[in-house]
Amino acid sequence: MFRYSPTLAMNNLIKIRESKNLETYKLGFGQSPFPVPQILVEALKENAHKKDYLNSQGLLELRESISSYVEDKLDTSISPDQIIIGPGSKELIFLSQLILERNLILPAPSWVSYAPQSALLKQKTHYIPTRFEDKFLLSPSDLGEFLNDNKDEKHVLVINYPNNPTGQSYTTDQLKELAVIARAHNLVIISDEIYSEFCFGHEHVSIKKFYPEGTIICNGLSKWCGAGGWRLGYMIYPKEMQKELEDLIYAASESYSCASTPIQYAAQYAFQNDDTIASYTQKCNYILNQAQNIFANRLDQTKMKFHPSAGGFYIFLEFNKDFYKYDSSIKLCNDLLSDTGVALLAGTHFGMSDEYLSARLAYVDFNGEEKLNRLKNSYLEDNIINLEQSHLMIATDKMNNWTN
Repeated sequence: MFRYSPTLAMNNLIKIRESKNLETYKLGFGQSPFPVPQILVEALKENAHKKDYLNSQGLLELRESISSYVEDKLDTSISPDQIIIGPGSKELIFLSQLILERNLILPAPSWVSYAPQSALLKQKTHYIPTRFEDKFLLSPSDLGEFLNDNKDEKHVLVINYPNNPTGQSYTTDQLKELAVIARAHNLVIISDEIYSEFCFGHEHVSIKKFYPEGTIICNGLSKWCGAGGWRLGYMIYPKEMQKELEDLIYAASESYSCASTPIQYAAQYAFQNDDTIASYTQKCNYILNQAQNIFANRLDQTKMKFHPSAGGFYIFLEFNKDFYKYDSSIKLCNDLLSDTGVALLAGTHFGMSDEYLSARLAYVDFNGEEKLNRLKNSYLEDNIINLEQSHLMIATDKMNNWTN
């Protein structure tokens, strides 16, 4: 039996609680707290009248904008013909799994929807365990060992960094080592880089730089442009995988036809290296980094162990069983919500054992628009973001005070 997506189920549960006027602290759903940049809102208004279907591969002008934007980021040549636009990166990942016809490899923990998509396609999912001391990042040696033990299967590996649910990211050396293993085993990698604009203290580096012939990049507007509901994602296929891209375009034509026409026209402005977009992203990044720092310093680390986030929206918690007498992460999170109103998503949904008491926390329950408006136009380091009365800080205190 198939289940509803845990993240969307959590969002629905939060809305039900709010409709009943139950105090709820929304740390279980990873939605951007920031408004869509005004330049994109205005562009959408200007293009709202456009009603014709577009090519299933996507608006050429948008693909050209993305090509130029990503070339600057990756310092590599990318043709618009390598890019496909879809109604969110989620749909493109699903259809890529469909056309690749390979069994799925995931580090545990990984985002909640990769494995269910594989199950819908009746393909195998293999989780490779990770370790707290390794910041829950996939070890190249563990990947190599798995591939050596499973040479009779063809695989696709999905890695996401900065990561949902852990907030961690790979170093350049780690990506180089993973690339060596992937190339030796003809492994296809889907590199989900949806949080790549939100990195704290480091520049994002894509594994495509070290394994261009086998890496598919996935990204979109949901996180760094605050436009989750716009459903605009894209994929960049290697030149060496032209046949697979053609298959993906065919699958797109027989499923969603094309991404929304007005949104594709408006999205061009997100990728034009405009100073307005750059300033917006810089400010959002600064606020998120401050939020996770304030939260990390406030949370009682004798009760909950974690690594500070390296980017994105998340921290992954390990609960100390000396304080929490549970044998199920799901039960723990359900009781926490019932007793305190704090919503977290159990680590079980991300491929972890239910007995391993863990949960993903999204540190985004604050008024992002207000924080953006309060920032000065320059010298961000002079600004202190006050989150004292935010839901995020209140929820942290409630978590610190709650045990069973």
